[in-house]
Amino acid sequence: MTKTKSKTKINEIVTISMFTAIICVLSVITLPLGPVPFSLGLFAVFITGALLTPKQALISVSIYLLLGGVGLPVFASFKSGFQTLFGLTGGYLMSYPIVVYIIAKTRDLLIRYTGSKYKFYYILPGMIIGTIICYLLGTIWFVFMSKNSFQYSLMICVVPFIPLDIIKMIFACFFSKIIQSLNLHIN
Repeated sequence: MTKTKSKTKINEIVTISMFTAIICVLSVITLPLGPVPFSLGLFAVFITGALLTPKQALISVSIYLLLGGVGLPVFASFKSGFQTLFGLTGGYLMSYPIVVYIIAKTRDLLIRYTGSKYKFYYILPGMIIGTIICYLLGTIWFVFMSKNSFQYSLMICVVPFIPLDIIKMIFACFFSKIIQSLNLHIN
């Protein structure tokens, strides 16, 4: 392996690790709003998808889920374990790899389609689609686990979070623009 390839690989490992750590730290910050707590986990997923390649973003989120699954307290309210991943709200967590991949891939497709460089608003369509998928998969899982109706589950697991998730999207666009403007060569 050449020195340049080795340096690039190390840079990629460090970047993935850094974003995994960001997801771990932000995900434990919660505000209880019912059976599904408000957390900054999805915000961290938005930032990860906005700034990393689809592959890097997917690896970063997958490592986060694996760390939490094996017992590190990185899920909302410092929870951990596979019982959390497969518990009432596990569907929301398990949607994170899909969400982050959609954000990063949509951004890349828009860059390729328009022929321009990164624009912070290129991540917004992916965040909207990803959030809808997160809501859908998480709510279906919640219905399955809780035996509640889909409508009731939407009312307690999704509706209260819509305004908060819109705010997360706005802040993710804002912060990704700042980080990109610093020209840190993240991905």
